[in-house]
Amino acid sequence: MILRALLLLAITVAACLPQLLVSDLRGTEGRRIQIAREMASSDSWMVPILGAEPTLAKPPLHYWVLGWLSEAAGTAPWILRLPAVFALFAMALLAMVFLRRTLGPGAGWVGALGVIAAPLAMFEWATAEIDPMFAALTAMSLWCLAVGVSRRQGMLVIASGVLGGLALLQKGPPFFVFATGAYLVWWRRRGLALSLHHFVPLLVVPLAYYVPLWLEHVSPSEMLAVAQAETIGRMGGFRWEHAAKTPLFWARAVLIQLPLVLWCFWEWRGRRDARMDSADLMLRMCSGAAVVAIVILTFFPGRPTRYLLPNVPLFTFAVAPAVAHFASQVRPLGIFSRRVLRVMSALAAIALAALPLYMEHVGLAIAGALVVVGLGPMLVRTPRHLVTFALALPVIAAWTAGLDRALSYRDSARAAGPVGDLVRREFATRGAVADLQTWGHVDSKMLLGGELIVPGDEFCRAQPQARFVLTTHGGTLGPLPAEYRDRVWFCSARSVFSLHERPE
Repeated sequence: MILRALLLLAITVAACLPQLLVSDLRGTEGRRIQIAREMASSDSWMVPILGAEPTLAKPPLHYWVLGWLSEAAGTAPWILRLPAVFALFAMALLAMVFLRRTLGPGAGWVGALGVIAAPLAMFEWATAEIDPMFAALTAMSLWCLAVGVSRRQGMLVIASGVLGGLALLQKGPPFFVFATGAYLVWWRRRGLALSLHHFVPLLVVPLAYYVPLWLEHVSPSEMLAVAQAETIGRMGGFRWEHAAKTPLFWARAVLIQLPLVLWCFWEWRGRRDARMDSADLMLRMCSGAAVVAIVILTFFPGRPTRYLLPNVPLFTFAVAPAVAHFASQVRPLGIFSRRVLRVMSALAAIALAALPLYMEHVGLAIAGALVVVGLGPMLVRTPRHLVTFALALPVIAAWTAGLDRALSYRDSARAAGPVGDLVRREFATRGAVADLQTWGHVDSKMLLGGELIVPGDEFCRAQPQARFVLTTHGGTLGPLPAEYRDRVWFCSARSVFSLHERPE
C-alpha cells in the first residue's frame, strides 16, 4: 500500500506541476491570499479580514491553512497552491482504497487516476482558491458516507461527518448542494440508518468555531445576513434570461467529467442483488450526489464551472467500476470507438494545419497534444489501450499547452503581478506607500504583485482617513470625499486604477 501511495503522489505532483509553475496569481487567488496574510500578520485568526476590515463571506478554514503556510514556508504562489495538490492526492488515494477493496484493483486504479487526470483537475486544481480543497473535502465526506452506509460501518459514517464539517468550514452551505443527492438515496435505501453518526459531527465541527465567534466577535444576525446574501440571495437573482443559458450549463456539466464521462452509459455487469447490494448502493449515492447538484445549480445565476468541481471526483468514483470492466475485456476495439478515434484524429489534423492562424492565442506547444490525438487510431487497439489513452491525454495536454500557458502567463495581458510592480514604483516616487488605503474593490492580485497590503473599505462604508487613496474604476460603491484630488491613473489591459491625494 505504501508503494502505491508513493506512486500516486508522484503522479499527482507530475500532473499538477505545470499549473504550480504559474508565477502570477489567477482568479480570486489574490483575494484568498491577501485575507490569509492579513489574518496571520495581525494574529486575527477568528475573524477573516481584508483591508483591515472584517469579511464574513467565506468561513475561515482555507484562510487558516494559507495563513499558517505563508508564515511557515513563504508566500510564493506555488507554495500556497500545495494544499490543493495534496488534497487531490489524498482524495485519489481514498478513492483507490475504497474502490479497490469493494470492486477490485482495476476499479481502484481507474478511480484514482480518473480523479487526477480530469482536465478540470489538470488545469484548475493547483490553485490557492477555496474550491479545490472544498471539492476534496466534500467528495471524501460523501465517499465515506456511501461506503459506511452501504457496509454499515459506523466509524466511516462518523468520518464522513467530520470531513463534511470541515467542508462547511471551508466554504459553508454549498456542501449541502452536493450532499442532498446522497442523502436522498440514503433515505430511500437505508432509511437514514446511522444518521446520528453523520449529522452530529457534521454540526459539531463548524459549531466549535461559530459558537465562540458569535459569543465574542460577530452577532448571529450579522452572520445570517451574509449567509443569505451568499446562498439564498444568489438564487433570488435568477432571471428568465439565465434559463436561456441552461443548455450550455448542462453541456459544461457533462464536459467537465471528461474523460470518464465517455463511459457513463456502459453498465458494470457484475452479479447484482435485485434489492441493490452494498457496492451498487455506494456507487448510487455518489452518482445521486452529482446529478442532484447539477439540478440544484441549474437555478443559480452565473453558475461558474468551479461550482461543479466536487462533481468531478463524485462522478469519477461512481463510473470507475464500469470503466475498469470495459478495460478488462480482451478483444479488439469496437467499431464505434474506432470511428470516434478517427474523427478525433481528423479534427486534430485540421487543427494542426490551421495552427499558424491561431498560434499567437494558444502557443506552439499545443501541437504536441494534437499530434498525440492524431496518432490515436494507430496507438489504440484494445479497450485497455483506449482507457489508458483517455487518462493520459489530459496529462499530455497539461505538459504541452498547459505548460506553455504557465510559463508565459506573467507576460500575458491577464497577469496582474507586473501591474502591481509598476504601481508600487509609481507610488514610491510620490511618497504614497506609507500613507495609503484602498476605496472600494481593488484587485488583490495587483496589490500582492506590488506587496501593497494596505487598509481599505471594500464596501465604502467609512470615510477614508489616509492621505492617498487607490480606487478601481467601476469598483467603488460611493464617491470619494470632495477634498481628494486625482493624481495619476494607471491603465492595464483589464482595469483602470486611480491614485487620489488629500492635500495637507
